[in-house]
Amino acid sequence: MSNSAYWNSQYNYYMTNRPPKAESYYNKSFVDRMNEAQKNIDNLVAEKDKSWAAMNQKKDEYDAFNGSMKEYGDVYKSAENEFGVAEAKDTYEKSKEALALAESTLNALPSTINAASNRVLTQSQREARYNALANRQMSYRDNLLARSSAYEDVWRQSRENQAEYAKAEIAAQQSKLGDYNNAYVSAMNEYSTAGRRETQARTELSSIKDEYRSWQHQQYANANQVWYANLATALNRYMEALNTEMVQRQAKSDMEIALAEAKTKSLNEQSAQRRATNTINMMEKRKEAEMANSLGILGRFAYFTSR
Repeated sequence: MSNSAYWNSQYNYYMTNRPPKAESYYNKSFVDRMNEAQKNIDNLVAEKDKSWAAMNQKKDEYDAFNGSMKEYGDVYKSAENEFGVAEAKDTYEKSKEALALAESTLNALPSTINAASNRVLTQSQREARYNALANRQMSYRDNLLARSSAYEDVWRQSRENQAEYAKAEIAAQQSKLGDYNNAYVSAMNEYSTAGRRETQARTELSSIKDEYRSWQHQQYANANQVWYANLATALNRYMEALNTEMVQRQAKSDMEIALAEAKTKSLNEQSAQRRATNTINMMEKRKEAEMANSLGILGRFAYFTSR
């Protein structure tokens, strides 16, 4: 396989088999923890919804009772018959009228003594009759006064009882309203507590998810590091092979150039040798010819026959 083919195969392999995305890494421990946290949240949401309904019910009960509460004046007036206030007042008013009539009769005694008599009375007679009538009338008036005072005490006591009753009823209403309010506040506190617990559970779930994502990204980083190292190893191997191939090609080229130069040099030397040999031969022949010429005809004949 050529170096280029090797690198192409390695490159295609590693590009096709890149590490999967971070979110694809699975860890059962984290998944179980997240499922448990979500289950806890679902339970807390149900509890919060239940406490919300309970809180609204307590609020409705508070509002209903608060709307049905009576004013002090209404309670006071409704208790009037129960404590006989009107009857005591009527008896007292009548006693006052009788007392006033008795006082009026007592004051009118002097003028009525002579008018009631058929004859003119002497001074002593008038005094005697006045004293007798006055004593009886004063006794009657004093009796009415005592009875009126007693009736007034009964009327005052009935009003006091009526007021005490009204105060007690209003206090009881306020106390009961306080109970409804306390129940409503307690329900609100329970709802707030349920909400805080749900928020805390959601925070815990978010923390687990963050931890899981961090773990996934770390796994991806580790796998990516291994993948990159393997790809770099393949690339280095390819580069080393290329360098070796280039060195070999350069060495071959240098050898071919050296051989060519040596061959050229050898050819040049052979050519120079042949030229030198030819020159020597020509010079020798020239010398022989000169020598033959110097010997005459017999000498040239002997020279040529010796050749």
